[in-house]
Amino acid sequence: MEGLHWVQHRWRQLLGRHSGRGWTSAPAGPPEKTSQEAHGSPQAVSRKRRTVFARNGPHPQEYEATSRGYMGNAIRSSKYTLLTFIPMNLFQQFHRAANLYFLFLVLLNWVPVVEAFQKEITMIPLLVVLTVIGIKDALEDFRCYLFDKKVNNNVVRVFCG
Repeated sequence: MEGLHWVQHRWRQLLGRHSGRGWTSAPAGPPEKTSQEAHGSPQAVSRKRRTVFARNGPHPQEYEATSRGYMGNAIRSSKYTLLTFIPMNLFQQFHRAANLYFLFLVLLNWVPVVEAFQKEITMIPLLVVLTVIGIKDALEDFRCYLFDKKVNNNVVRVFCG
């Protein structure tokens, strides 16, 4: 039932009925009509209120207490960190059928009865492919990191009051 409300909410946004509200998440329950909406007024009045504490405002203690429970608003679109690059990249690369095939050949060549070539020679194609794809993924992720850093360090204007 909750999914139906989300679909209705998105459909209304696409049709422009609530264009002033922007692309927000769907309400938790069914949409409530205010007295103005019930009488045909086009403006919707929000019943929910929120308290916003400015970081450098008159209430720094309240800001610190409230902001601890929330995530920051920094953008992070990179997939990896320095610690997780090798394990996550190998995990993603071995989801490809060709890499699994080469890994199977390498493991099969370690069995003495089935050994066709030297063990080191069968590892070369797999290592080359893993290295090239790993370098490509590292460069792409580094570019994402630099772009995120640029976006997060943009100077913005904040209007108060």
